[in-house]
Amino acid sequence: MELKAKIRDKTRGENRRLRSQGKIPAVVYGHHVETRSLVLESHDFTRVLARAGHSQLVDLVVDGSPAHKVLIKEVQISPRRFNTVHVDFLQVSLLEKLQVDVPIVLQGEPELVRLGDADILHVHHTLRVECLPTDIPEKIEVDISGLAEIDAGVYVRDLKLSEAVTVVTDEDELIVKLTQRRDMAAELAEEESQEAAATGAEAAEAEPAEPGDEAAGEVSKEPE
Repeated sequence: MELKAKIRDKTRGENRRLRSQGKIPAVVYGHHVETRSLVLESHDFTRVLARAGHSQLVDLVVDGSPAHKVLIKEVQISPRRFNTVHVDFLQVSLLEKLQVDVPIVLQGEPELVRLGDADILHVHHTLRVECLPTDIPEKIEVDISGLAEIDAGVYVRDLKLSEAVTVVTDEDELIVKLTQRRDMAAELAEEESQEAAATGAEAAEAEPAEPGDEAAGEVSKEPE
């Protein structure tokens, strides 16, 4: 996957001007690498991000120079417009190991889920591994079709990975498990019953006392 970029002018207000033109300010850095400020075409970056995510190598070509292997390290999103406002790239050495989070993808459907008796609780969506950049898995597939009972699960220690990949995440971490399917209709009925009981209690507390119901121990005095 190739992504083209240009050296970015770091003058005041330049980033705002670039974003208004549909471009994205970026920076690339790494071990023994000079940090450089870049600018990307928004549609080109969106396409590459969809394919590479944060775990696959990208060939970054800056102003037509030879490509450098990079990972998309961080993507900043505007909380108002939900568009990309800045990107960090990590330039890597193909001879040095690094740690990266690889997506976990579930495969298969347990019988209990198919019958409507269980739900899938997906606890970890990524797995942190250490390896050479060229050995980074695109994804880690976890087959859950064999989970046959409630609370059955798959742990990190159950995964089978290449010998070139070392798992950093604790082996006792739970990745996915089956949980009892909740009866939504019964829960809704119970909530409505509780709300009705609470409303009735509030109404009883707010009901005015009948005339002549004086407080206990209180003595009425006849006028002299």
